[in-house]
Amino acid sequence: MLMNFFRTNLFNNQSKYWVGTIALGVIFSFGSVKTIDAEIKNTSQLITEAKILVEREAQFFNARQTTDWAKIHDFQHPNFRKKVSVEEVRYFEGWVTHDYREKAKKNAHISGAMVPTLEYMKKHPNKFDPLGFPVARRYKWSGDPFLKIKTYFLEKISISKDGKYAKINIVVKGKQRLNPAIARGNFEFDAKYPLTDYWEKVDGSWVITLLSKPVSLSGSGILKHFLPNNNSAWRKMDFVDINPEKLSLS
Repeated sequence: MLMNFFRTNLFNNQSKYWVGTIALGVIFSFGSVKTIDAEIKNTSQLITEAKILVEREAQFFNARQTTDWAKIHDFQHPNFRKKVSVEEVRYFEGWVTHDYREKAKKNAHISGAMVPTLEYMKKHPNKFDPLGFPVARRYKWSGDPFLKIKTYFLEKISISKDGKYAKINIVVKGKQRLNPAIARGNFEFDAKYPLTDYWEKVDGSWVITLLSKPVSLSGSGILKHFLPNNNSAWRKMDFVDINPEKLSLS
């Protein structure tokens, strides 16, 4: 009788142990599945956003390449569009920030230069060449007038983990010519330069984030470029890098 009691007790304890172990295993496995599912879902969402960004980047590049001022303006952040008109974007050939007037007022006592009024910009859509002839303004990729951008290729897409911000690294390609005033003859060669466009998702749509001029142009090649207005915050964000070659864009 005593032996049977010990056997029954031992069996019951072992049964409780294995039931508890199995239960814990099931609980942890469900937790792992939920974690994996969440990661898969998040990755899937980022890939979906990356595909959208690829298309937006192509449209934005084309707008700059064809000097479509209205479209270039449409791609900007809503807060930019509230403060800066299409005419201002055209006047500065795409090289203008949302706070340029405020900064110009602060620096006016240093440079002595005044920013033209919006009315003046509207009345003078063209600029003038050295001989005084009117010339249509074009989007200015660079300070070098002898650089002609033709196309680009995607290098890397980086999206913040919360899906609100993105960086698209591209390499623009074209032809560059030596200044004929310096070098005799037509010396033209292939050129390519890296460029980063900064995007922000606002009201469900990807737009170019609010930008500012960089403090230093060192290491930027000859291309004009902007940095996020809150660059310190951007540097602290966690980004997920996506290789464009891995995206199925069909």
